[in-house]
Amino acid sequence: MSYITNLLIAFSSSEDEEKVQQQLAQYEHHHRPFSAVSVDSPALPTGWYGGSKFWAGGLLIGAYNHLNLDELLAFMRTMQWEVPEFVHLIVKEEQAFKFRVIDLFPEE
Repeated sequence: MSYITNLLIAFSSSEDEEKVQQQLAQYEHHHRPFSAVSVDSPALPTGWYGGSKFWAGGLLIGAYNHLNLDELLAFMRTMQWEVPEFVHLIVKEEQAFKFRVIDLFPEE
C-alpha cells in the first residue's frame, strides 16, 4: 500500500541549486539517494510552468512514497544554506485536503 507525499522545496535564488541537490542526494529514501527535480531542469522545456517571466528563486519538486518527513527535515537542517531563513517546504500528504508550509528554520 502506498502513502504519497507531494513536496516542494523552496529556497533563495542566491543558493547554488546544484549544491542543494547534491546535499539532498546524501539523504537516503528507500536505500536510494533523495532526488527532487528543479523547475529549471534542462530535462524540462524552458518556461514550462506558464506565465510571462522566468521563475525567480530555487524550487525543487518531487512525489515520494512513505517519506519520513521528520527525518528529511532533520537532515535538511544539517545542510549548508546561504540564506537558511528563506528555506521552506510546501507539503501535501496523501490524506490531507490541502498543502501546508513548513519553515525549515522558523523564526524564534
